[in-house]
Amino acid sequence: MGNYATKFLFVLTVTLSISCASSHKIDENALALSDKKASAETVELYLKLQENLERGIMLGHQDALAYGNNWFLDEGRSDVKSVCGDYPAVFGWDIGDIEKGNLANCDSIPFTTLANYVHKVEQWDGISVFTWHASNPVTGKTANDCSTQNAVKQVIENDSVQKKFLASLDKVAQFLGNLKDEAGEPIPVIFQPFHGHDSDTALWWSTTQCSASDFKNLWKLTVNYLQNEKDVHNLLYAYSVYSNDPADILPAYYPGNDFVDIIGINSLLLQGDGCSGREFIQELNEGIAFVTQFAAKNKKIAAVTSTGLEGIKISDFFSKYLYPVISQYKLSFVLFEKNAWNQEKHYFIPVPGHPASEDFIRFVSYPDILTCDDIKK
Repeated sequence: MGNYATKFLFVLTVTLSISCASSHKIDENALALSDKKASAETVELYLKLQENLERGIMLGHQDALAYGNNWFLDEGRSDVKSVCGDYPAVFGWDIGDIEKGNLANCDSIPFTTLANYVHKVEQWDGISVFTWHASNPVTGKTANDCSTQNAVKQVIENDSVQKKFLASLDKVAQFLGNLKDEAGEPIPVIFQPFHGHDSDTALWWSTTQCSASDFKNLWKLTVNYLQNEKDVHNLLYAYSVYSNDPADILPAYYPGNDFVDIIGINSLLLQGDGCSGREFIQELNEGIAFVTQFAAKNKKIAAVTSTGLEGIKISDFFSKYLYPVISQYKLSFVLFEKNAWNQEKHYFIPVPGHPASEDFIRFVSYPDILTCDDIKK
């Protein structure tokens, strides 16, 4: 028996033995991964996500180790840890600009530093989630460049454009596939390409820029290329929609069960949105309800893949608004958006002394809100 098969069976046997002996049962469809050649470590991550669904919701924060309120690349620092005493369980990152061959990503984090963060998170038994705000493959400009109305269709149908896009995927594969643990094995991570396709932000893969069919073909091309051509097998794939219209977008644009492992909902309340906290939470609740039902029907894991109240003007937002909603559902994690280091009002996690800091501590203290220490093996 080959090394891969032996290791796979070992992880599978041990994990299932533990789960059968416990008071709860891992979903029998837990191994229905999109990648049929997923590494043993990736299978183990998926089982961990399944098992933690019974324990609670993992707390996540975008770029948690890289920067925060008035700091940038300070070793060991995290706004979440500063306010509540522990790191988040889930860490969000973006590999935008990897396709350009840049030394740093679209958030100015050097890729070597980013790789070190992922390694550190893995040592803590935390989980990394990657988005990819890729440059427009037609124009070479940013992800927000929509000067060509049919960039997605060109990736699918135009050989020269597709070649450029696949060259970008080569760099994605090189980075994600070479994230290694102490034993030299690829670190399993969650990959969420083409994030925000139904948001108000203009992106070349937005629903306003392509048909549902073309979007799904772009997704399938990406997954198939990474798995079959680049031999990258350490990824769980997450697809997400925004909460304002999930019932229309999700069934139409969902790439299919063979290409997705996690289904997410995104919902942000920005300071200029003119929407009250109650309205925001009602919309989030309706969105989560639809997504969790859709995920259960398709035997996938549900999560809140991007959320938060910019500036946190409501001091009891976390315990009185957010928690009563998310605690009703089986969600793998809730990932709060970043605390920008260079935008004073763009933050979603309070820091010590903020009017919402005590409420955030209260939120994190609930037994079903899991931080990094809570999910350690």
